Amino acid sequence: MSEYIIYTTEGFTQDPNGNDIENCQMFGIAKGKDKVEAKENLIKENPWIIEAGFAPAEFIVRQLADV
Repeated sequence: MSEYIIYTTEGFTQDPNGNDIENCQMFGIAKGKDKVEAKENLIKENPWIIEAGFAPAEFIVRQLADV
């Protein structure tokens, strides 16, 4: 199985002054035989992601290099 990093551009954060900052939201690293399985595994292990309103179709999934 390969490891994948999964993130999205949905949402935003705020700086210490309360200003909105557009950036990426990192969900985590998941294993799978491919991107689809890794995304499914991440969601199974972290149901809060869907509960918070993030859309799996918007997830960016990138395979991590083996070292």
